[in-house]
Amino acid sequence: MPEDPIKSLRILVVEDQQQTRVWIADVLKQMGVREVLMANDGAEALDVLHRDLDAVDIVICDWAMPRMNGMDLLAAVRNLRPNLPFIMETGHGTKDHVLAARAQGVDAFIVKPYSAAQLEVRIRTLVKNGRPK
Repeated sequence: MPEDPIKSLRILVVEDQQQTRVWIADVLKQMGVREVLMANDGAEALDVLHRDLDAVDIVICDWAMPRMNGMDLLAAVRNLRPNLPFIMETGHGTKDHVLAARAQGVDAFIVKPYSAAQLEVRIRTLVKNGRPK
């Protein structure tokens, strides 16, 4: 039986709320993710990506953050690595938010609060199907 592809993933969590960031990291570790990298905002996330562009397989990012928000990070990521899977999370899941994120090339969208199971579904879908549209 082949190994679960989740076990090889390196995921960057970009979230300004420490409690949420730690919760996401715990969920990912329970899923068996190989490595979880964390950043407080988009600027820190870019630092991580600039150090090693291939060190991250998926980005999970909050929309609203200080210094550099999720949409600005998404635009920067698309310039650096156009095919890097990107999951946007937000507490404001309006149709306009979803459409704006999709227009910028987000791969998956998740509205807070969400469950560990919902996050796992998003990640497994990305792994199985590549970059869903």
